[in-house]
Amino acid sequence: MIMEKTPLVGRSLEKDLFIKATPERVFQALTTKEDLERWFLVKAELDLRPGGAITFEWGPGIAEVGKILVLEPPHRLSYTWEAFEPSPTTVTFELIAENDGTRLRLTHTGIGEGEDWDNYYTSVNGGWNAHLSDLTSWLETGTCPPPGPRG
Repeated sequence: MIMEKTPLVGRSLEKDLFIKATPERVFQALTTKEDLERWFLVKAELDLRPGGAITFEWGPGIAEVGKILVLEPPHRLSYTWEAFEPSPTTVTFELIAENDGTRLRLTHTGIGEGEDWDNYYTSVNGGWNAHLSDLTSWLETGTCPPPGPRG
């Protein structure tokens, strides 16, 4: 179950959920091409190191690019998404061992103001709800809907 939190100052999204899988397994699902292409997107390219480039393809002509800011296996991953110029947004995953699984906290920051950003915020909020549900299903049952754009 995804719990929503009150947004931070500015335009941010926060998601909090529990997954019945180890932090190591959840981190693997967030950082390996094989897992990402199963639950999240159609094609993933990652240079898995701080400063490394990422390209996430959702479908033909639909891609997000960015760079890895923080890589602390299996506890923290942060990267930029260059959705709108001039400033990218930042996605951060924090993983905390809890009972028989992992507490995942996602924070998506840097979302600007204006109509285009409002549409982006709405889309990203719905997208994260769907994708995090898919991630949970993938890790807990081994099945989930096909990857691609959501929200």
